Amino acid sequence: MDLSHEISSALRLLGDSSKTEYAIYQEVLRKVSEDLQKGLKTGASTPEVNDSDGDVVTCCHAALATLFIESVRGGHSASVLSSTLEDLSWPAERINEVTQEIQSKWQLIQSHLASLGTYPPHIVDVDWKLNYRVRSSDGEEGGGAMYLVTLHTEESGGKRGKVTFSCSLAQLTHLVTRLRQATRCIQKYANTS
Repeated sequence: MDLSHEISSALRLLGDSSKTEYAIYQEVLRKVSEDLQKGLKTGASTPEVNDSDGDVVTCCHAALATLFIESVRGGHSASVLSSTLEDLSWPAERINEVTQEIQSKWQLIQSHLASLGTYPPHIVDVDWKLNYRVRSSDGEEGGGAMYLVTLHTEESGGKRGKVTFSCSLAQLTHLVTRLRQATRCIQKYANTS
């Protein structure tokens, strides 16, 4: 797993039982777990310790949270996580605790990560109806059948939207053909990767 020098240093400090007491380590682990459970909506909170250890604990808290998130984001297995922590000179007991905690929160962290950021709206439903214009208000003859199509979309954050357009039968057929081609292309790409 690729971690920055600052994160690696803070994790090395957190895993070192001679520099970080077991009680402080457990408190950091508990707080990171709680913060990820909340989804960091209310802001991260650091464990309460005396002022002399405050900066160290804050760095360790941020590093451990980063480790949790990067493990899930990268899809790293427990063995990769264990070897990363072993490289940082962590004792086996702490490695097992962190690995188990990450595995227990895996789905939750994954869902929080999926809900972050913005992404283009995606289609969740389609409504259509057929309109036939016989004669216009100017007295002109009708133009034939027109389809009124409404695409219901969902944006990031669960916001709903609509895209409405009208088209002829030939245009609708062309649109459906292009969508089928795009689907085949995506399926082909997904099968090769």
